Amino acid sequence: MKKTINKTFVKLVALILGICSLMFCACDSEPVTSDTEKIQQFYDKVYESQQCLDAVADDIYTNWYNAIYKDYFYGSIDIAIASAVSDNNGNITVVEDNDEIIKSLYKEIRDSELSDEIKEVMSAYSDYYELVINVSGSFNTYSASKETYKKALASALKDLEMEL
Repeated sequence: MKKTINKTFVKLVALILGICSLMFCACDSEPVTSDTEKIQQFYDKVYESQQCLDAVADDIYTNWYNAIYKDYFYGSIDIAIASAVSDNNGNITVVEDNDEIIKSLYKEIRDSELSDEIKEVMSAYSDYYELVINVSGSFNTYSASKETYKKALASALKDLEMEL
């Protein structure tokens, strides 16, 4: 009878240790994110940034136009652009925060099954980001590039969305 109790006790301890080790293993492992989930995160972050970039770009364009043709901002392009940037501080913060995430996700998914679409999105996003965040050039080149880059990013995102 003592041997039966000892065997039962040993089996119970082994069972408890086995359960505990499984619990610790489950807690230590990080959740695995599939390429599809990473691509969706990439899409979502770029889409969110696009909305913010559109708002900033449109305000820069409007202020720049008003400085040149309506003599607002004392006719100063620098003041006009600075005003648009100041008015869009929240949008710019979102874009800059997302930029690091977008670049990180891109490195992980650029060779996935949707690599062509992802590279197209990243290229269009990078061009648009540079135009809006690092404003330079003339009003004519800015306004032409703004529309071109805005459309290119929207089109690339739409193509990627169709594949998701």
